[in-house]
Formats: sequence, structure tokens, C-alpha cells
Amino acid sequence: MTKHKPKQHRYLRRVLYGLLIVISLMMIFHVQLAHFVLSQFQPTVNQASVNRAKKAPKKANYDWQKVKPLTAEQVIKARLQAGKINFIGMVSVPDIGLSVPISQGTDDINLSLGAGTLYENEKMGQGNYALASHFIQGASGKSLLFSPLYYQGKVGQKIYLTDMDQVYTYRATTYRTIKPTDVQWADPVAGKKLITLITCDYTAERGRVIMQGTLEGQQSWDDTPTAIQKSFTKDNRWIK
Repeated sequence: MTKHKPKQHRYLRRVLYGLLIVISLMMIFHVQLAHFVLSQFQPTVNQASVNRAKKAPKKANYDWQKVKPLTAEQVIKARLQAGKINFIGMVSVPDIGLSVPISQGTDDINLSLGAGTLYENEKMGQGNYALASHFIQGASGKSLLFSPLYYQGKVGQKIYLTDMDQVYTYRATTYRTIKPTDVQWADPVAGKKLITLITCDYTAERGRVIMQGTLEGQQSWDDTPTAIQKSFTKDNRWIK
């Protein structure tokens, strides 16, 4: 029996090493799969779907503290439940390739697939239209959700909102990193029509990245230049 122990130990070590390699590969490709699923997500956002969402709004969560850090499991789960989301429009920052659907509230499902409104009864073109979405770490996530804000956001960039009927044009006037407790940036400001986009810094503990802009104009979808219309197509299967 003594002579066989070294062989048994070598065999066990090989098995353990093999298991570690398999687990590591699963973790790596699991994240890549989630990023791929997210990059291929194209919801149907058009005037008819937005009107349906307005007529029959679903109960939404506005408690920011309940939002969990984004995980691969969460993305895949959200993608499977995408049919439960009522999208109410799109937000686009063409200079940085940001284009995501908007839904009401800030729960784990809608923030895993797009942007969510931070307050109830927000209206495009009025008050402070505040939106939040996730930042995704790693090279494969640079173009997903609100990650472009962290990597390429700048003062002066145009921000566009649409409910598929009207298009609202904002220009970014503020871009900065704030503390997680600086929630006042999402509050209305008397006499101003703003948009505020919020995502995490590279790690949520370091703070939040915000881009805030002021309203410059509003026009109907049909009167909007084609280039701006196309800026919403990146994450939208049907425009009209």
C-alpha cells in the first residue's frame, strides 16, 4: 500500500488542478457570455410600445439602495425576463456610442439592460430628468450600458432623449465624479431643464460618475435629422 501512495497523491493533484482550470474557464467565459448577451440585446422601442407603457405603467422600484452590483448571472437573468420591462424611450450620446433603452424605476432587471428613471413621474424636457445605469468593468464592457460615460464622457457633448414622438436635445455642462452620498445632483433645480446621467466609477466604492446637461431644444421625431434618429438604433430593433 505504501508504494501506491505517491501515485495516488499525484493523481489527486492532477484532478484538483483540472477542476481549478475548468472552474476558472467557466468563470471567464461566463462573464464573456453575459457581455455578449448584453451587446446583442435589441428591445422593441417604438411609439406604439411607448404608448402602451404609458397607458399601463407597471409598479416600479425607486429605492436606489436596493440595486445590487451587476453580475453575469444578473445580466443573463434580466435578458430572460426582458419581456416584463415597459420601455418608455431611449437615451443617446452619439459622440461616445451610448444608446440604451429607458424604463421606469431602478430595479436590478431594467438597470441590467438599460437606464432607469430615479424618480417617479419624471418627464422628458422638464425638471431634472435623472437616469442611472450600470458601469461594466473590463475591455469587453466599455461600450455597454453607461460604461461609455466613464471612459469618454466630456462637457459639451450632446445628449438626446426620445419617447419616439418628440426628441429632446441637451448639451452636457457638467462631467465629474461625486461621492455616492451626493444624491442632490438628481434633484430638480428651479428654473432649469436638465438631464442627469449617473453611473458608478470604476468601483462603486470610489463614487459615481455624472454627466449633466441643459435642454437646448425639442422637435418632433419626423423633424429630427436622420443622423440623430440613427443614434438611437444601436440598441433598438424598431424605430418607427
